[in-house]
Amino acid sequence: MRVKYLVLIIAIIVAGVNFSCNSGSDPLVPNPGDILKFVSADVCVGCHGSIAKKWERTGHAMALEGLLTSDHVQDFCYACHVVGLDNDPTNSGFDDPDPITAARFGDVQCEACHGAGSNHIVTKEPLIANLSDELCGGCHNGAHHPTYDEWQESAHAVALSRPSVLPYFGVDCLGCHSADYIFAESIPEDATLDDFEFGITCVVCHDPHSEENDYQLRTDPLTLCYQCHNHHDAIPGEDVHHPHGDMYQGMGGYEYPGETYEDSAHTFITEGCVACHMWTSPFNALGLDEDAISGHTFEPRIEACRECHSGAEDFNLGNAQSTIQGLLDELGAELDAATEDDMTTLSYERALFNLEFVTEDRSLGIHNFKYAQKLLTDAIEDFEPGS
Repeated sequence: MRVKYLVLIIAIIVAGVNFSCNSGSDPLVPNPGDILKFVSADVCVGCHGSIAKKWERTGHAMALEGLLTSDHVQDFCYACHVVGLDNDPTNSGFDDPDPITAARFGDVQCEACHGAGSNHIVTKEPLIANLSDELCGGCHNGAHHPTYDEWQESAHAVALSRPSVLPYFGVDCLGCHSADYIFAESIPEDATLDDFEFGITCVVCHDPHSEENDYQLRTDPLTLCYQCHNHHDAIPGEDVHHPHGDMYQGMGGYEYPGETYEDSAHTFITEGCVACHMWTSPFNALGLDEDAISGHTFEPRIEACRECHSGAEDFNLGNAQSTIQGLLDELGAELDAATEDDMTTLSYERALFNLEFVTEDRSLGIHNFKYAQKLLTDAIEDFEPGS
């Protein structure tokens, strides 16, 4: 049993308290006039037991223990590993002058993210979930764990703001572009882009309450990425957007009847997208005090390639990208030479679709070389300008 629970048992015996939302005997459950105090997870569990039970198995629930057993603990580390260490002992928390009370606030508990819970207990008003990136970024930053710093450089950070200027970008796109849209209980029929604030923040991918999946992801990595990084069943004659997951899995392009389409080795990598797009490295890995790498820019790194392709210097391995670019150029030239009559044919629409499918995948074949190459070569063979 962890030390903090031994302390808690002692506190229960000494104070004779009953931890629940309705307990008036608990000194941390506030009176109606005290509405700005931390109350601790021991109080929250009285009403939110099912969530607390899942949370207890996460790294957040062991944050203080992990800090104390590390070899690099510093005084400034504690604020991110406990609740209420804010130089205001009057609001309870880890800096409460009573050591028994303070002991209840170790680890990253409910109120570290949801804010002090006393007002919630008194008024029964629901606590609003904080979906912002700054909430997690307040602790998950710096040389040792630069998750937030890297995420700020990623396309996820501007998933709402950057595409909002595009003519086709609308509210229907927000299911993949906005955290507050994704977690909204309902969306008004007259909602506009201006009604939403956050792009793809941390909680879209990570579940703060559960460690059912590695890294507290909401599902397995490939499924998680594929939910948005797919072309949403587009067909020839329609525009293609972000078909990365389809390309990776060898599906979604226009496959010509009678032809066989194969996948490359990358399709079968167990870790899927994250193997290349979220390569990580710990702090001081080379002994040169270099920052850790968390993988949250989501940009592929050549170091990931070298785990299988020793000595790789760039992503054009075996001239794969050059080959695909050459096929794109060839097919593009054919389509540019199309007559107005050509543009009304299925042959043209299918060729254009495959061109856009491979182009918008943006890996130049690295996601799935065999599939990309076959889509393009078949389109080149099938479409002939002026025919």
